[in-house]
Amino acid sequence: MKEREAWEEAGVKGKAKKKPYGYYTYLKRVQNNRSIQSVVEVHLLRVKKVRFTFPECRERVLIWLPPTEASSRVLERELKSLISGFGRQI
Repeated sequence: MKEREAWEEAGVKGKAKKKPYGYYTYLKRVQNNRSIQSVVEVHLLRVKKVRFTFPECRERVLIWLPPTEASSRVLERELKSLISGFGRQI
């Protein structure tokens, strides 16, 4: 499941760690402009292949950034913290 999400949303193939790296919450927009609070389980994934054509490629703009720069572009405080710690896990 974790590997499939990475493929569908980012075009990356690899092996995800079984143990979650962490969690974050955010408000997900649903029908009628309503929002619901969602909890996301985050897993580290060792990337083996990157493809430019993948299921959601027309919905995404992908760039590879160092963790500190990536975290500065994220609005969710909890996700920002998780991304900042990526460099220490690699």
